[in-house]
Amino acid sequence: MKRVLLLIMCLSPLLLCGQNTLSALENMHTVAKGQTWESVAAEYAVSVAELQAANPDITRRKLKKGTLLIIPRKPKPVEVEEVVEQKPESVVRTTLPHLKVGVLLPFSQEKAKMTELYRGLLMAADSVRRNGTDLDIYAWDGGLMASKIEGLQSEFKGLDILFGPTEATQIPAVAEVCREHGIRLVLPFAGGQVLQDYPLVYNATAPNAVVFEEAVKKMKTVFTDANYVVVSSGSPDNQGKVLCETLSKRMSQQGTAIGYVDLEGDADAYESAFSRLSENVVVLDNADTRSLNIVLARLKDFSRRHPDYRISLIGFPEWQSTTQMLLKDFFAFDTYIISPYYYNVLEESTKRFQRAYEDAFHTPIAQNYPRYAALGFDLGYYFLSGLSKQGDTFEQMQGSLVQEPYQNRFRFERLPSGMSFTNRFVQFIHFTKEEKIEIIR
Repeated sequence: MKRVLLLIMCLSPLLLCGQNTLSALENMHTVAKGQTWESVAAEYAVSVAELQAANPDITRRKLKKGTLLIIPRKPKPVEVEEVVEQKPESVVRTTLPHLKVGVLLPFSQEKAKMTELYRGLLMAADSVRRNGTDLDIYAWDGGLMASKIEGLQSEFKGLDILFGPTEATQIPAVAEVCREHGIRLVLPFAGGQVLQDYPLVYNATAPNAVVFEEAVKKMKTVFTDANYVVVSSGSPDNQGKVLCETLSKRMSQQGTAIGYVDLEGDADAYESAFSRLSENVVVLDNADTRSLNIVLARLKDFSRRHPDYRISLIGFPEWQSTTQMLLKDFFAFDTYIISPYYYNVLEESTKRFQRAYEDAFHTPIAQNYPRYAALGFDLGYYFLSGLSKQGDTFEQMQGSLVQEPYQNRFRFERLPSGMSFTNRFVQFIHFTKEEKIEIIR
């Protein structure tokens, strides 16, 4: 019994020591015949130095068969939990009861037109305010060199929407600031620019290519069986050239021929281009008033000679400024004016708008085409009312906006060549032979 107790007492320090190093002793290896430090280390995927350090009591270079070796355990890699900074979830605001609005227009350079545009915006803002939305409006004179605009860019931060600029050289820099800060940018006149990768830019005035592409699509539905005749002025302008080229391409795709006649051609030339059986749709390659007056004179002469021919005339937006002088001719030749805008001075709502403008600013609206005050109001009301009601969902929901404009309607779509929006709305102002004016949308 004493011998047993003595044995336990002698072993106790070793047992206590073993408990402290238990984790290191879990892997043991019995050396087999012919094994070396290198072969054992390789078997357990440890280095020779690590293996020898775990067995300091074995000093022999050659291992003996039956020797017990401690196999060092590889420390488990410390799992470092990646701390991802939690960004606050972006809250989709379905309304915006408070709007910060910027206006950047060249007041000093085009004072009359741009002042009217701004006043129209202010009238729209007043209408939106009466519906319960708070608005802060900041205005800057954009009649500056492009380099001077850079000094204003820091002031744009915090805006919800910016109207302007109108200068083509200023647009890229301002658009970049608006993209950086998530500001919607509305360009009243984009000068035909298409901005790539700017998802919150709106071109209110579409490039000619878009306007006349939409117009030619509409012509196909209005004129089901027509003989198209292009009148060549000898000096086509951009609008006429784009319209005629777009029409020619569409007719070529359909396998339909187009007739051509010189503007100064005689009655025989016009007769050879026209058809007695189909409606003759006349398209000029120039939008100027001179070309319009000449072609009207040629058509009048032709109609006297051939009263049985059916003739329709396709016109440009600028022709609206000649309506008072040429109204009877427009009726006589069943004229269709292609235009994204129309200001009907006889409409009761238009008369009320004009009176409200005069009461507010003590001056009548200038007789321009388009009416800049009406453009300002329609733009302002469309965006300010839409943002206040739809908030961050404006881009997805704008098709549901209900607006009866005074002059300009909007159908914004993203251009295939870029992420900016452009207004693709086009209509025909039809002066019928019954001497009525109808709008074909």
